[in-house]
Amino acid sequence: MKSNSVYKEALKVSGVIFLLGIIEFIIMSIFLSLRLDIAVGVLYGCLFSSLNFFYLAYCVKKAVEKDEKAAKAYMSATYTSRMLLTAVMIFVAAKVEIIHLWAAIIPLVFQRIGATVVPLINKRSEKA
Repeated sequence: MKSNSVYKEALKVSGVIFLLGIIEFIIMSIFLSLRLDIAVGVLYGCLFSSLNFFYLAYCVKKAVEKDEKAAKAYMSATYTSRMLLTAVMIFVAAKVEIIHLWAAIIPLVFQRIGATVVPLINKRSEKA
């Protein structure tokens, strides 16, 4: 496996995150009107979600290089740090008026969707 393949897959997931962010922005704009705070919230949430996923990819790549016990401890510590960063991100979104809170929180779910969709797309493209 190439060393950059982890980051290529993370880039694909990031693309799905931003695509879903565009869809979220359109839907929220229809129901809540076209507002700057929604656009900033979606962009903030998608950017954080994407960077968080790249950080996860980096941590997994580093953990694979360690022995099992050290890898488990490392992944546990990085999981805690990612959750703390997520809490800080939500706190900032709640306090800054230019960021719509829910528009920023919703993209946190997009990581899971992207991580599910990208392997399906990869399998489908391999069959073709």
